[in-house]
Order: sequence, then structure tokens, then C-alpha cells
Amino acid sequence: MLNIHKHVDEKSLAPTDTTISKADYKKHYDKPVRGYVVISDQDGTVLETPNLVLLSGREFLAQKLADMSGLALQPASDKDLTNFKVRYFGVGIGGADSAEQPNKVGPFDNDLDLRISGKFADVTMDTEETLNYNQRYQYLHNGILKKIQSDQGNIEVIKEDHSIVVDGVEVPIQAYTTVKYTMNIRANELYKEPQEQGPFAFNEAALYAVEYADKISGGVTYNVPAMTEAGTEPSRYVANYRTFARFTCLTKWLEERDSLRIEWYILV
Repeated sequence: MLNIHKHVDEKSLAPTDTTISKADYKKHYDKPVRGYVVISDQDGTVLETPNLVLLSGREFLAQKLADMSGLALQPASDKDLTNFKVRYFGVGIGGADSAEQPNKVGPFDNDLDLRISGKFADVTMDTEETLNYNQRYQYLHNGILKKIQSDQGNIEVIKEDHSIVVDGVEVPIQAYTTVKYTMNIRANELYKEPQEQGPFAFNEAALYAVEYADKISGGVTYNVPAMTEAGTEPSRYVANYRTFARFTCLTKWLEERDSLRIEWYILV
């Protein structure tokens, strides 16, 4: 799989798709927190598309920034979001219609999840009992959410070039104001039911904030997905989560041999 170096400039960022409408441009980029996504396969870049940091994601950011719990309306909740972390992602098949001339469906500010989630793998706690707690929880919710930092995925804060005007003189300044999530989908990874036929119709993806808590094992403290109200160890695999950001694209058919890399930039 090819490595991609992509320069990100918040001040001059513009979509490369010349067919994008002004309204669509404003919907995605005229936001206090925004970004874009580069999707690559084994042969190089497939497409570049804007993402949308959802209202549910912005409520999460507000509590994190204030370091105070509060009410949330997307979805309605009094849940403390300060212990949530953006550590998982998901993909789906509900981001485009099947018309003769296909169109993307969304994303919309009040989206609460993917429209039709895919499934990465069929896993249970039994398959991970020999792993330490840093290696567990690669998949949550029966394989629908995948850990970003697995299969050489990564989360990093990277530099961005800014330009400011001081006394009429343009001054270039660099600052660490971009978060980059690198996520890998292995060939043969996307799970299919036995009765399903054909490739996976990838056309949407989401970043998820999952509730985390400390777990002490063998005298070592691990920060892992939190138990739900059930209060049992298996409940960590169905940890509380909310959708942070979503993008949609025209359908990319993934055959069994196809792998995919998603590089997701959040500009702040």
C-alpha cells in the first residue's frame, strides 16, 4: 500500500472536485471544526472528500474543552462526555443511492451514525483472552467499530502552515493544529454473512468517540473502553459511544483482495 504525504492548509483549503457546488462547499468547510479525508487503495489515491464534524461530535468537543460534563441533545442525554475519546471508526454502505446517475446521501449535521453500518469481523472476548489490555478491544459492538490504532493505524497531531498579516506584511507561521487519523482496512477483513454475495459497497465512514476508563490488572493501569451499566468485563465490548464525524462518497466496490487506507484530517 502506498504511503501518502498530503499538505494541509486550513486557510486556503478548497475541494479538488471541480463539480462541487458552492452550497456543498459551505456546508462542509464553513464550520468551526472541519477537515477532509484521503482514501487510498493498493494502487494509489482513490478519492478525496470533505468530512462533516457532526453536532454530536461538537457537543463532545465542548465538554472536552471545558473539562466539564453537561447536557447533550444529539442524541438527547445527560451523559458525561469528558471521558470519551475518538479511538474507533466504522464504514458502511448507506452513503450513496443506487440511481442510474448515483448521488451521495449526506452527511448532515444531525446524523447520529452511519446509515447502514458494515461489519469488520466476527469476534468475541474468547479470541482475545491471551492478549494484554493494550492489545484488546480491536473491535467493538460485534465488529462494527474498529480501533483506529490497530493494523498500523495511527493518531497524530501534525503541523499546518498558517499565514497571518502583521502591519500589512504576510507572515508564514507553522503550528500543530491538525489531527490526522490513519486507519487501515485489511484485505478480507470486512465481514460478510454466509448468504451475502459480491463485494462490499463502501461509500461512508465515521469516527467514533468511545467512553474510556482505567482498568488495573497485575498492578498495571490500562485505559480501555469503559464497562456499561451492566458492569461486567464483556460489557466493555459494547461500550458507550457517539459519532464524532462522518463522510460519504460514491460507491467504491471492495473485492475480497482489496485493502483500503483512510487518512482523516481534522483542522482546528
